[in-house]
Amino acid sequence: MDRPRRRSLALPLGTPRLRIRELAAADRDALAALYCDTRITRHMLYGPRDGPAAERHLDGVLRRQRAPSRDTWELGVEDPAGPRLVGACDLTLHRGHEAEIGYLLAPDCWGRGFGTEVATSLVRAAFEQLRADRVLSTVEIHNARSIKVLEKAGLRWEATLRRHAHARRKWWDVHLFAVSRDDWALATG
Repeated sequence: MDRPRRRSLALPLGTPRLRIRELAAADRDALAALYCDTRITRHMLYGPRDGPAAERHLDGVLRRQRAPSRDTWELGVEDPAGPRLVGACDLTLHRGHEAEIGYLLAPDCWGRGFGTEVATSLVRAAFEQLRADRVLSTVEIHNARSIKVLEKAGLRWEATLRRHAHARRKWWDVHLFAVSRDDWALATG
């Protein structure tokens, strides 16, 4: 039988240009703006799509942050030069062995390598802090930019999952990308 693993994430996480931190009540407007931008959400299966839904989502995130044990960290991505919230990301530990990552960024941050920095930081935290054995992410099959980000972060294509989820009144096909702890350790030295 597997023993429970420690589920602790030391925050904030840093990247060369960004700070990944807990979301706060003060992020309400910035987070709502991200979730209401159809350029950002067009490839997202789930998540809020309007201001009230984004507010309810943030309220849930803030409530879950206070839980004595966590397996999901929903975080803000901040440009410390601003400082301003430029995105959000999440890291979920499944069954103590696999971690799943996701992220979104404001359009003015696209094409600048921020997505790769966030994904790489989440992968590193999953292996080094949460001691996951494998990190995975699913990406809508037409989201070429996110596919490149996941590849740059060290994840590799494993499968295409047809009709993976029914959301927003349609079936979604996704690619599954993953990296094992051993492969990540070899690639990062």
